Amino acid sequence: MFSVFSTYKKTAYFTAACLLASLVLNLLSRYAEGFAQWYAVHLYPVFPNVLGRISSVWSRSIFEAAVLLILLTVLISLLAGFFFLFRKKPVRIRFFSAGLRFVICASAGLVLVFTLTCAVNYQRDSIGDVLKLPTEAPTAENLKKLTILLVEDLNDLTSSPEWDYGMLAAADVDYIEYQAISAMKLLGEKEPSLAGYYPKPKPVYFSKELSGVGIEGIFFPVTMEANYNNDITPFLLPYVICHEMAHVKGYMKEDDAGFIAFLASRNSPSPVFQYSGLFRALIFSLNALKTETSSEEYNEIFQRLPEPVKSQLRYVAQHYQVRESVFEPVAEKINNLYLKVNAQSGIKSYGRIVDLLIADYADRINGINLL
Repeated sequence: MFSVFSTYKKTAYFTAACLLASLVLNLLSRYAEGFAQWYAVHLYPVFPNVLGRISSVWSRSIFEAAVLLILLTVLISLLAGFFFLFRKKPVRIRFFSAGLRFVICASAGLVLVFTLTCAVNYQRDSIGDVLKLPTEAPTAENLKKLTILLVEDLNDLTSSPEWDYGMLAAADVDYIEYQAISAMKLLGEKEPSLAGYYPKPKPVYFSKELSGVGIEGIFFPVTMEANYNNDITPFLLPYVICHEMAHVKGYMKEDDAGFIAFLASRNSPSPVFQYSGLFRALIFSLNALKTETSSEEYNEIFQRLPEPVKSQLRYVAQHYQVRESVFEPVAEKINNLYLKVNAQSGIKSYGRIVDLLIADYADRINGINLL
């Protein structure tokens, strides 16, 4: 295994092969019509089916362990490098030369793995196209209608005789993980691209630190892990876990994963999952509505919500403001750059979920007459 970086010649061959393969795959996915979708349907499923099953053997997050291992390796390497600075020149050259070759090979290998398990899928068909949702351009009027319908759906759910707001405070993560997998498989019965095996979702031990940078979940393509922040409000977990598992199925775009999480949550038999999906959809819709309507119209719709829901919306907003740290703007810029590198429109791509919601509610929206 280590022979690939035993000499500069082998390092150069290995690096060139990895980078060339990555370049070809990325070019094909972006410019060869239909390639990315073919890859997503026929080749990509091997990774969640194999890597996902292997990583599920461990209950702890391998992603988190890998980050800690990398940090430890860097620290040890720095200490070792300082030590070898004072050794004889031949020994010093061998050490730094081997270290450089290893870094080059590891980086090239990770680029190829990322391309195979993630990058190509950024160019696959949108879930809206796969589900053949209406493609009309959304309007401010339809956005208002969507928000009203989401409010009505939340009112219907919470006014049921079986409803109890106490259910939302339950933080039984084992139950939520199990129900999330069940919800995704149930959705997979309707859409084949979401069918099949789902690895076990994993909580991140350093979840409070994730909250500090505004991260709710992380998909780790190297191991096909759906990692989630279990420091967030419990009733948001169903949506978050389904979102990360949508990435596992190859839907890398944030708006696609978010919409799939909404569908899985809404279609789940669990009232908590239904609430989680509708609540997050309402947040997206309300945030968009703020920029498209007057404060009077916005408040008129907001006041239609049950008082507990309004309180939770305020709490969630305040919670993230309190947990915000000086690192969050940096994390946002990194995420923005990451999306643009993969041919996405930066953090604005999160807003396209509203377009998908409007398309999903099209029939009901057309039946509303705003006076």
